[in-house]
Amino acid sequence: MVITELLDEYGLEIDDIRWFLSHRKAGELLELREKPEELAKFIWSKGLEDSLYNMEERFLEDLQNDYDRKLIDEPHLRELCLEALRLRRKRY
Repeated sequence: MVITELLDEYGLEIDDIRWFLSHRKAGELLELREKPEELAKFIWSKGLEDSLYNMEERFLEDLQNDYDRKLIDEPHLRELCLEALRLRRKRY
């Protein structure tokens, strides 16, 4: 299975994956609100910039690689697609 086929099956677009990943990143950043020094260091060191650069393309490539190497299975991929769909519905 190719991840793009699964995205088509669920009617997901790259913007939906970007939203899904943005939601995850927001959660990670909010976890650092009690640690302002760590958050500042993450931003200052370009960690935030690096994590956002082509995040959706890297995420999909990593998913495909993990699937090809049998590190994840199709039900896991489908679960991620369902989560992305739920978040898309909340966005609108």
